[in-house]
Amino acid sequence: MIGNVLAIAKGGAGIVRDGERTVFVPGVVAGETVEYDDAGRLHSAWRGRLLRVLEPSRERVPPPCPHYGDCGGCNLQHMSIAEQQRSKAAILAENLRRIAGSAPPSPPLLASPAERFRSKAEFQVAGGAAGFFARESHRVVAVGGCLLLPRASEEHFLRLRPRTAALERGQWRVLSNGDIVASRLEGEDGRGEWLSRERTVPFAIGLHEWRVGPENFVQANLFQLAPMAALLTDVVERERPGSAADLFCGAGFFTLPLAARCGRVTALESDPANLASLRANLERNRIGHVRVLAADALRGAPLDAELVVVDPPRGGLSGRLVSALAGGRARTVVYFSCDSATFARDLRLFQARGFALEALKLIDNFPHSDHFEIFSVLKRIELRDA
Repeated sequence: MIGNVLAIAKGGAGIVRDGERTVFVPGVVAGETVEYDDAGRLHSAWRGRLLRVLEPSRERVPPPCPHYGDCGGCNLQHMSIAEQQRSKAAILAENLRRIAGSAPPSPPLLASPAERFRSKAEFQVAGGAAGFFARESHRVVAVGGCLLLPRASEEHFLRLRPRTAALERGQWRVLSNGDIVASRLEGEDGRGEWLSRERTVPFAIGLHEWRVGPENFVQANLFQLAPMAALLTDVVERERPGSAADLFCGAGFFTLPLAARCGRVTALESDPANLASLRANLERNRIGHVRVLAADALRGAPLDAELVVVDPPRGGLSGRLVSALAGGRARTVVYFSCDSATFARDLRLFQARGFALEALKLIDNFPHSDHFEIFSVLKRIELRDA
């Protein structure tokens, strides 16, 4: 079969029309003419397998990684960085139009270097080999390095890779700030060993230093840490709220700059390891006015806060939480999202409950993949118009 690639969809595959069917073909670039065959259905979607590129795009480039196409970590390396970013902006725009029912102007993009940006790697181990899962599989692709990792992480991996030889199945987490490395190797039974002298890694943002370990959530892109924190502080300094809340706060990446600018801060987190690191980071920075709650924000506990920061997992928020925020005192919601579809769904809920989208930015935290981060500011309409 021969078709034209209309656009790139969430997931990184190209959209090709075949009569009444929409077929998703990976490895293509928007605007190309390709030959493909039928790869069956996955859930409700028809999939195609690329055979030949008949009319290639000028934005097609040789993938820089020798494992590309087998390793499942990247899916856009065959595109130029400019085309990757254009595709991500188009994915965001389409999800906002289709799911949220709105089509705001194309948002500004916060770019990143395309290599050596990844703060944490989770290597999979199978039969003594360490690497990453193949796409749509639990088969482990043994890798000889990774261009996304800082040099310190890659060198650590290559030097200690023989330590995985006796492990039949497990996971190896490697965390770095670009200089210091902390890593832990664990088997399927949860037992493991530290492969580094350091147990935590320091990250300095502004006046604060926060420490996290391989078991903690950490923002993925080293180059975007300061810019992401600045996006939040700009809003806080403009709004000057007396109280704020940080939901899904992890180890306190956004909590610390909030606490420096607000007299009352509440931080919610459900993961015990993140809670322990959060409390340690507050103590380390001598911050005593943050109320820490061990709670699942998705359950929608009401919060007495004028400004609320949410940075949920890919599943986004719950309707219960959106209702709780809309029914509370929040004038402003700063929403960081790592999934454009769930963000669009939640935006529609907020808009139905009296909030308007005031600011939007695409953060390219994940070069060479279709993933990206979204920064948005949602404002209660009566306050925005007052």
